Amino acid sequence: MRRVPLDEVYKDLRPADEDKDYVLDDEQKEPAGMVNTPGCQIPIAMVDYEKYVANVTRNKNDMCGKRAVFIRKYEHDKVIARIKSPILKKYSKHKKRIQCCYKFIVDIAYYDRPNLIYNNCTDFHDEEIITLKSDFINVICSELDANNASHVIYEDVYAFIKKIEYSKPNAKNCKLKFNVLILGMDAMSLPRAVKTMPRTIAYLKDDNWLGFRGYHKIADNSLANILAVLTGKNMTSIIEECFGNMDYCNYLLIWSAFKDAGYVTAYGEDNLKLANAFTKEYTFEKNPTDHYMQPFYLVDEKNDKNRSLCTGKTSSGQQLLDYARDFASTYRRDSFFGFFWLNSFSYDERSRPEDADKLIENFLNQLTYTGIMTNTFVIFLSDHGLRFGRNRLKPESYYDDRMPMNFMWVPLLFKGKHHYELRAMAINQFKLATPYDLYSTLLDIKKISLCSNSTDPPPAGCPNCHSLFEVIDSNRTCQDAAIHEKWCSCHKLYPLFLK
Repeated sequence: MRRVPLDEVYKDLRPADEDKDYVLDDEQKEPAGMVNTPGCQIPIAMVDYEKYVANVTRNKNDMCGKRAVFIRKYEHDKVIARIKSPILKKYSKHKKRIQCCYKFIVDIAYYDRPNLIYNNCTDFHDEEIITLKSDFINVICSELDANNASHVIYEDVYAFIKKIEYSKPNAKNCKLKFNVLILGMDAMSLPRAVKTMPRTIAYLKDDNWLGFRGYHKIADNSLANILAVLTGKNMTSIIEECFGNMDYCNYLLIWSAFKDAGYVTAYGEDNLKLANAFTKEYTFEKNPTDHYMQPFYLVDEKNDKNRSLCTGKTSSGQQLLDYARDFASTYRRDSFFGFFWLNSFSYDERSRPEDADKLIENFLNQLTYTGIMTNTFVIFLSDHGLRFGRNRLKPESYYDDRMPMNFMWVPLLFKGKHHYELRAMAINQFKLATPYDLYSTLLDIKKISLCSNSTDPPPAGCPNCHSLFEVIDSNRTCQDAAIHEKWCSCHKLYPLFLK
């Protein structure tokens, strides 16, 4: 079946001045380099990641074990469970009667808390409808041995969104509000994404996503670059205000601004042992958002022998994508802000982003066909490129590390009403841009959704930065963009000849 691009599905909503609806591969507008402006010249430097893509065929259905109990959403507060008895019997050792039960995680889990609190385990049968008590379900199946002692033979975990009641935006006469869904992927430069995730990149091009090829990291590691997007602050300020007390600093995070505006919020990140955003001295002891995935991963996240990170009988990455999709679907007629971060597919050179390719393509297709994309900004980005491994020996890796991917879906309803902002974003695809600019853009999306005429101050970490809804000055330099000289890539590299 042919997948129909969104601009064809929603052709009636297409802007009248189509010549301003620039796309990712608009050859007439693209400069010769990644950025080619008076203030910054960054050459095209492609690390050949195809050479290192492992040519290994794996049965993805069995990497984390064979799922025997399937649970899917039935209503906003209900799910339906189906037991595949032939599969479940393969887990049996004594060939006795098998009984399954489910329980919910019912408390707020602290970081690295060893013992989560559940409600009582309730027996269920095939095709039973279950009312959600929380977002996370643990299924356990047991059988009796010859001495009538019960033994657990099967266990799995599932994540769903249990819809909550929340205060909706009290905004003048704003009939059209825009949602935000951010999907991050660790250590993914634009070349790495292009070489290892061709299906996803083809999807983005076919549907005319904006691709900010001049998007530049502002610091070395993940935490600083992610928090610049979420707070507009640099790490010096974050350390002074938030070190050891992230709960107190939650008000600084952009999702709190959206929550105050009446949006429902969510945050999820897989691979807790390597989590990039909020770990160690920057952990939350209370849920920072309305929906929060950390308790789920504390239940059963583990590495298998094939280096696949599993949570239950499914990869941790797939669990996160399913949860993010359910979040957007559950609140598609409301206002939502979601931030989800994938570590497990791409953390280092041994990771396999190619395993995420079809999963993310399917995730985006599902968002498309449920109508979520009509009024939702979807941002697919990274924090930096690979910082370690054999690729770092190549000259191209200098740029690769500093230039993370950043793609943005601009909803068609926005394109039809905000031509100036759309044109500015299209032009900014080829300008030097930073996480600070993205932070200001998120604030502008909220402001437009609330019909507010207020003026937000520039990001604290970069007084010269501003929203991508405004054209970036061609004379912008790394210094203007608050990029330290050490990380600045606005120059060419030349070989050093040694005598």
